[in-house]
Amino acid sequence: MAISAPLIFFNSIEVHGSLNGVANLLLAAAQFVPKDDGTVTVEKQYVGDLRFDLFAAQQMHDALGKLLADQVKPAPAKMDS
Repeated sequence: MAISAPLIFFNSIEVHGSLNGVANLLLAAAQFVPKDDGTVTVEKQYVGDLRFDLFAAQQMHDALGKLLADQVKPAPAKMDS
């Protein structure tokens, strides 16, 4: 089964908050823009505005916590054959 969903990359969360049990995150990515004089500027591009209930916020918190914990675990010891 193919998944049809947008792939969103972001570098920062610009705004976060909640109102009446609905959480929101405004996601942004850095966009490198070349100028005529040969320099490059970095501009923000807003790439997503997420809205979700607090149950989903807890699920996201748990998932990100597990993901970050996995990133700091030492590599498994090499097994001798």
